[in-house]
Formats: sequence, structure tokens, C-alpha cells
Amino acid sequence: MLVLNVLTTLGQLSMLIMMGIYFIFSCTVMRALRQSEQGAEIMVLINREILNPLFYLCFFGSAVASLTFVLSRSNHYLAGLIFFIGTFMVTLVKNVPLNNALLEASGDASLQRTWQTYLTKWLFWNHVRSVTAIVSGALLLWPAA
Repeated sequence: MLVLNVLTTLGQLSMLIMMGIYFIFSCTVMRALRQSEQGAEIMVLINREILNPLFYLCFFGSAVASLTFVLSRSNHYLAGLIFFIGTFMVTLVKNVPLNNALLEASGDASLQRTWQTYLTKWLFWNHVRSVTAIVSGALLLWPAA
């Protein structure tokens, strides 16, 4: 029972950490990059650096935790469903392909054109991730009925 409680808490913590990451990109990082002449190049670097063991642990840990809440039909079922679809699936289907397109354009004459498209689309989908993560986080913190 103790091990299950610890794993559940760690899963919830990873979901909340990811919520903070999505939020900080939506309200600060992308706004700063949009104003920089080197914004596209810096974002390429960020996309490379973020793929590290600690990020992977939080990103995949949050997905596993949210899916576990869904499959177990726990009192965090709705939080898990919203988080899994609104952050994990959106990341895989929307944000990662945009990251890959930006990386492919880096060092190319088309980088700035790609960057302008990226800013609009990537930021929209990151806002989706932020909002769904915040809703999910609020549901995790809400006392069980």
C-alpha cells in the first residue's frame, strides 16, 4: 500500500511539473523568443536540450500516471483523461512534428518562414497543453467527493 501511495504521489508530481513547463512556455518563453532575432535558433537549441533523462522521466511518468488513473477508474479518472489527451497526445501529434520541422529548417533559408508558422501553430497547441494541464492539476488537488 505504501509503495502504491508513493508511486501515485510521484505520478501526480510529474503531472504538476509538466503543467509548469507548459505554462512557462505559454506565458514567458515563447513571448521572449518571438521578440528575438535569434528566436528560431534558440528554440532549436531548447528543443535539443530539453530531451534529457530528467525531462523524459517527468514527461513519460506523467503520461503513465495519467493513463493509470484512467485505466484504474480512480477518483482521478477525469484528471488523467484530460491530461493524457490534452498534453501527452497533443505533444506527440502536434508539437513534436512542429519541432521536427523547425529542426529540419535550421541552417536553411526557409528557417524564418518556418519560424513564423511555428510560432502560431506551436504556441496554440502549447496553450491547449497548458490549459488542459491546469484543469487536470486542479482536479488532482480537488478533494475526493
